[in-house]
Amino acid sequence: MVNPAGKQKEALERLGDATKQAVHGLQATCPNEVPLTPVGRLEAMQRRLEAMLEAASWVQPALDEFYATLSSEQKARFNTTPRTASQ
Repeated sequence: MVNPAGKQKEALERLGDATKQAVHGLQATCPNEVPLTPVGRLEAMQRRLEAMLEAASWVQPALDEFYATLSSEQKARFNTTPRTASQ
């Protein structure tokens, strides 16, 4: 929808790399089994939330950088991109 060119493509690639890193980090914190105790489940949730915050800290700067390269028209199209949960 945005049709990035030049430096925009480079920034989009960095955003893709940061997103992959974030996904890898989140997947690494997912327990293979659900803890049996309430305390264990809370600890697992805490680790997951910490991983989500860390993932956001990886993606946010790359997203900001990419977004800053877009023209007003591109930003308008980007802002209306449907949210999808793919892959």
